[in-house]
Amino acid sequence: KKAAAGKVEIHGYDKDMRVGKRAAKIGAVDKAPYKLYDVVKDANMVILAMPALAIRDMMETIADMISPGCVVTDTGSTKGAIMSWAEEYLPKGVSFVGGHPMAGKELSGIDAADAALFQGTRYVIIPGANARKEATESVIDLAELLEAKPYFLDASEHDSYVAAVSHLPIIMSSALIAATTTSPSWREISKLASTGFRDVSRLASGDPVMNLDICITNGESIVHWIDQAIGELRSYRDMVAGAVDETGARKMGEAFTNVWDARERWLLRFEAGEDMDDNPTGQPELPSMRDEMMDLFVGSRMRERYQQIMSLQQDKDSRNRRPKDR
Repeated sequence: KKAAAGKVEIHGYDKDMRVGKRAAKIGAVDKAPYKLYDVVKDANMVILAMPALAIRDMMETIADMISPGCVVTDTGSTKGAIMSWAEEYLPKGVSFVGGHPMAGKELSGIDAADAALFQGTRYVIIPGANARKEATESVIDLAELLEAKPYFLDASEHDSYVAAVSHLPIIMSSALIAATTTSPSWREISKLASTGFRDVSRLASGDPVMNLDICITNGESIVHWIDQAIGELRSYRDMVAGAVDETGARKMGEAFTNVWDARERWLLRFEAGEDMDDNPTGQPELPSMRDEMMDLFVGSRMRERYQQIMSLQQDKDSRNRRPKDR
């Protein structure tokens, strides 16, 4: 609504009429009619922003309400099932263009609305099999109006990729909360939980219904990435258990160094708004300072830690060799 600045008229609908009233009051929509029919009957574009399974039900509900030539799009977190439902439920003459803006919060509800939410983010666009070119262009225009970056994928690629970087983090965050808060000592443990725990567990505060629908509609891809994560956790478990001598500690240190390096590389590009394959030929992959920091921060500190481990091990061996008092 803010980005359109009077260029378009936006009508909104929520099954909870109080939400519609609130949306109109804060200026998120121009009108919020009580009846769904009044919202969609003459609309040029209908945007379905709701959990995945609700999108299926809504497609079936509005099929007889929308006008020929209307463009229907969505913001669902999974795409394969939604694209299939569009073909099944929406009438001919209506173009469906799947969408998924890669932005969001753990908070939900109209009072968590943010006019700048999509700025600088990727907006995945997947035209339906029968979508007109003009319909796809209109969704591209929508993304650009929101200052997002249109990004084209097919549905299967999308679902596999977001399972790794969006859905797996939800599962990991939820598992962390489940593992810790069910401990008999949680009352005392929680007194020590601070920003690190808050940051890693943030996604567990997401809408439970939305998270459920994500798992139902993208289960196969999510299970694959859960298996990958379990394998890594087992590897880290073994490294932690084995980090009792220099060899084990070096292996653990290398693992931490590698993931530190991998995240820094991604983070630098993410903050600069660059693609992984956008680097011009002949340009350094990352700022040279990063390499210096890598050696200074990681290399020298790890060498010092190995030396301390060796010293501790030598002291332990020395104590074990001393004759015991009679």
